[in-house]
Amino acid sequence: MEPVREPPRRSRPPPPPAPAAAAAASLPRVLSPGDGEGRGQEVLLRRSGSGYEGSTSWKAALEDTTTRLLLGAIAVLLFAILVVMSILASKGCIKCDAPCPEDWLLYGRKCYFFSEEPRDWNTGRQYCHTHEASLTVIQSQKELEFMFKFTRKEPWIGLRRVGDEFHWVNGDPFHPDEFSVSGHGECVFVEPTRLVTSDCLMTRPWVCSKMAYT
Repeated sequence: MEPVREPPRRSRPPPPPAPAAAAAASLPRVLSPGDGEGRGQEVLLRRSGSGYEGSTSWKAALEDTTTRLLLGAIAVLLFAILVVMSILASKGCIKCDAPCPEDWLLYGRKCYFFSEEPRDWNTGRQYCHTHEASLTVIQSQKELEFMFKFTRKEPWIGLRRVGDEFHWVNGDPFHPDEFSVSGHGECVFVEPTRLVTSDCLMTRPWVCSKMAYT
């Protein structure tokens, strides 16, 4: 009589994972500082519409933003300096190698411009003003002698009669005992040996002056 054989037992499938465990398994592993060695920077996780993705450290992002702002500020500052230097150069006044602008003559501590074209007194004064100067104000006998020597074309200077008195264009008082003026006109020009007045609307060259660069 043959022995009775038992039917083979069927293996049961493993139970499904718990919801919490499944959720934890679907998340990427957060790297510890030790895991990040050799990668150059720490990796963080951030939430996005499709899950989690890596991003650079907030410290690195802050340093990058600060660097960009600093470089931008330096660029703006350099641009402003270039603009100012360009403006000053157009007026002939950057700490120049020469003490006077081009076409100006240095005498003592002043720069002088002797015009070639004749204009009325007010036009000459306006020209000097646009070049940060004034019609020449003579401040000493020595300067007057210099004017006699270099003014062959009888130019206007910065002296004008107002009422019965003469006044320099810069507000300095005029001393008749130091400089004598001939004529009965209103505006003053220089002859080779004296100061003379004439009508301000007459046209003649003019002389501008300003302090030399130091």
